[in-house]
Amino acid sequence: MPTPTPTPTPDEKPTVHPSPQQAVELFFLALKAGQPDAAYDGLVRGTLVAERQEDVASLKERTKQALDAYGPVGGYEVLDDLAVGENLKRTTCLSLNSDLPLRWRFYFYRSGGQWRLVDLRVDDGLVELFEDAAKKGR
Repeated sequence: MPTPTPTPTPDEKPTVHPSPQQAVELFFLALKAGQPDAAYDGLVRGTLVAERQEDVASLKERTKQALDAYGPVGGYEVLDDLAVGENLKRTTCLSLNSDLPLRWRFYFYRSGGQWRLVDLRVDDGLVELFEDAAKKGR
């Protein structure tokens, strides 16, 4: 008698990663809703970044401090999408905080047909944004 095929449980389903554009949008929607923990949890789910729990906890804490200092996020702008080859991408955004904006750089790598976050940097380097724009002739 053949053995029945087990039905996969929700925990056994492979993680489907959103596109970089979708990941960034979901991240900022959560920040705008005042949910930085949920923003990071969704962004790093199923990535190597999530395994570095101390780093994620530190990012969450620094983000909460930045939101206290710069004001809540009211939205965001994508400043550039830079691809290096076909499998590595950086998306630079400006969060539109009530007092001052922040610069966010999301780094994604495509493996197995899915994009995954591999690094994230955030700072208030507004001067560098102007220097980068001047170099590009904007």
